[in-house]
Amino acid sequence: MVDNLKQNIPTIQIILGYILYIVILVVSSLTAAILWIIFNIYIWLACSIALKTYNVKSFIYILCYSGISIAISIFFISGVEQLAYPEGALMFNVDNIMKACLLFFISTIPIIIFAYNSNPIAEVANKEPAVINNKNNREDWEEATLEDIRSGDYEAL
Repeated sequence: MVDNLKQNIPTIQIILGYILYIVILVVSSLTAAILWIIFNIYIWLACSIALKTYNVKSFIYILCYSGISIAISIFFISGVEQLAYPEGALMFNVDNIMKACLLFFISTIPIIIFAYNSNPIAEVANKEPAVINNKNNREDWEEATLEDIRSGDYEAL
């Protein structure tokens, strides 16, 4: 039971940190919320290293999800502004929307790479010996000459 709780403490901590990020974002400012999420990542890192549950893939996912949540926050807080007149009008700030889109793009790249390219080095290493073994099995073959091809006296491998 204690070992199971020990494994889940970093996960619980990061979830509570994200919830507190939303609370700070609503109550205070974007700057304070971004500082909190950075501090929360450092706390998670220290906690997972101390409990020996650190995983590089989890760390990269946490960084990516934090970047995505910050990008969404920047988009809705600074990119879209509500105007007083006419009633219900919205003004789009292109500079802040571009900052949010760039941060979103940069934050999603590692997630896409991990999702579609789980272990490219192992796949390449596994393909090369298959080609070498195929050549080693067929050492007794000769290349067909132009005369063999025209006459049809050859065997395709």
